[in-house]
Amino acid sequence: MEKIRVLIVDDERPARRALRTLLENESDIEIVGEATDGERGIEMIRKLRPHLAFLDVQMPILTGLEMLNKLPAGERPEIIFVTAYDEFALRAFELQAIDYLVKPYSDQRFHTALDRAKRRIRAGSFGATEQALRALLEKLQSAATPAPQAPAPGAVDFSRLVVKADGQLHFLNQADIRWVEGQGDFVKLHLKERGLMVRMTLTKIEEMLDPELFVRIHKSTIVNLNCVRRVMPMLARSHGMELDDGTALPIGPSYRGVLDRLK
Repeated sequence: MEKIRVLIVDDERPARRALRTLLENESDIEIVGEATDGERGIEMIRKLRPHLAFLDVQMPILTGLEMLNKLPAGERPEIIFVTAYDEFALRAFELQAIDYLVKPYSDQRFHTALDRAKRRIRAGSFGATEQALRALLEKLQSAATPAPQAPAPGAVDFSRLVVKADGQLHFLNQADIRWVEGQGDFVKLHLKERGLMVRMTLTKIEEMLDPELFVRIHKSTIVNLNCVRRVMPMLARSHGMELDDGTALPIGPSYRGVLDRLK
């Protein structure tokens, strides 16, 4: 009997490891790969054609539901969603009879979901599952708050930023981000009243920020121009920025061109 090919899509390494450990005990399962974000997940589904995917709902850049919505019906494998507690999403899953696991989940709950998926795959009954997924996506899409004005075709909406921090998905207004501090594989978002640590490189989050509002002034710093109070001279012909809350940030030697933009 052909083994069931499984793909794991989750941005958290411990979560991927936990799933892999459980799946490796299943003699009829072959783990074909792991993806750490939605974009890579789409690529691997199209390349590896898994029968089943364990899909994290809350991922930065592209959530699990957004990822699924980008895949045509004929390319979608059987899906088991994995999520932190999200009351609305759980109600939607239950209403459409979609299998899901809530972190942290028990071995028994895992095997219940996996066994159901195996039966559907062996029986070739993807039609009912696809109808349920389509209904789920339509329900979640209709529940989303519409933007005040639809962007032009091909335009990117920079008004919001979705990031994962502390095991939760945060929906931020970009205007509320004062500055961003790079710390290796993490960035710290300095908001008006709090800070958020996000596992993402500074270069990656720079691509997600409004280029009209944010500017990179240092290899480890991006600032919101609306929060800049003044540019001030520093030692050795260097400059720095002072934000309206008194925060002082140096402008790196390679980023002095930003001064021309501020004139």
